[in-house]
Amino acid sequence: MTTEITWDPALDGPLDGPPELGRAQPHDPVAEQSVIGACLISPPACREILDILNPSAFYENRHTVIFNCIGRMHARSEPIDPITVTKHLADAGQLAKIGGAGYIHQLVQVVPTAANGEYYAEIVEDRYLRRELIKLGTTVATMGYATDDDTYTLVERAVGMARELRDRGQATDDLPTEDLLDFVQHEDTYDWLIPGLLERGDRLILTASEGGGKSTLLRQIAVCTAAGLHPFNPRQRTEPLKVLVLDCENGEPASRRKYRPLLNSAERERRGLKRGQFSIECRPAGVDLTRPQDRAWVMRRVERLMPDVLIIGPVYRLHAGNPNDEELARKVSVVIDEARATANCAVLMEAHSPHGSAIGPRSLRPLGSSLWMRWPEFGFGLRPVEDEKSATNEPGCRGRRVIPWRGMRDEREWPQFVRQGDNWPWVPYQPIDLKDGHSPTGAIW
Repeated sequence: MTTEITWDPALDGPLDGPPELGRAQPHDPVAEQSVIGACLISPPACREILDILNPSAFYENRHTVIFNCIGRMHARSEPIDPITVTKHLADAGQLAKIGGAGYIHQLVQVVPTAANGEYYAEIVEDRYLRRELIKLGTTVATMGYATDDDTYTLVERAVGMARELRDRGQATDDLPTEDLLDFVQHEDTYDWLIPGLLERGDRLILTASEGGGKSTLLRQIAVCTAAGLHPFNPRQRTEPLKVLVLDCENGEPASRRKYRPLLNSAERERRGLKRGQFSIECRPAGVDLTRPQDRAWVMRRVERLMPDVLIIGPVYRLHAGNPNDEELARKVSVVIDEARATANCAVLMEAHSPHGSAIGPRSLRPLGSSLWMRWPEFGFGLRPVEDEKSATNEPGCRGRRVIPWRGMRDEREWPQFVRQGDNWPWVPYQPIDLKDGHSPTGAIW
């Protein structure tokens, strides 16, 4: 039970909350005393508490002073008990500030059991976060009355402040404290969305020339994933996943005409889509993820639907500035990474490849900022096969090489060649001139 007591104001933090609330801020003096008492009588409890509790979490200034002293002593591997801590505080001229030696010994008497030190620390942290939440609410209310800044900017700032508060105190959990020799002993596991092909959290960019088939392939992957079909082996059943497509290039009528045949293909495989598995929104005018309104537009949809797979793009329609601008590309990537982290999903995007030159084949790297070369874990490009007949767009003759344009960060089982299929737009195939894993032409016949 929380006990509220009043100490000398010169020793403690403020007892009152914001004036408009007219009440004391959340705090638990007994829990604070018990935390420090546990540190004074139990080295194991002291180590645990120092690992999880920030000195700023204490409401009373005297407790912050004592806890900081204990932390410094622990860092120097000095013995910690009421006598040694009293001496250090006296040497630092802080003993009178905390209430004298008698208060140090009082802390030892207050703690019920040092074995619960971690639990007492959690209470102190909880009350601290509540005080910070009150402070945040007051700050946000003040921001709401301001007239100098853009409203969407203020809203984003408030959201960022709330996230920072949510994650405060978690930094110690993120430290890589495990010894490498132990680290490598863990069994590696994959959180597959599509076995062997796509893992949760993957970022993939698919490139090709205009009309090269990249949009069609992404649509096929989207429908198959939502239906529970492997996109390159529809006979292989997978777990149906939630897919969100934010099409920033094509209008609704054009998209409907493209998706209907794919839905029919899934039906023929007896894996028709169930309602709620696939959500789509078309923004043919594009979005500008450097603008707060458009960032919020994307995040609202991701937060509401929490997809397993997010398909968004193409890249050049995600901001309105110079496509080669590194800073604009960075801002776009930050938004997409936030969406990926929020939903713990894989992200698939498409990008145009640069125009060709008279020397050599057309590059498959993404057009625009070089950031898009570095950002994804996987990048693949579609290039027409070299055989003249199989490279034509006549039915049954359309073939593509699937070429990684960046070194893959992990192994994936993407096909090397795809061609136009009977039931699906793209199906894997082996060229007739394939020898030792290499085909000089990619010929289908």
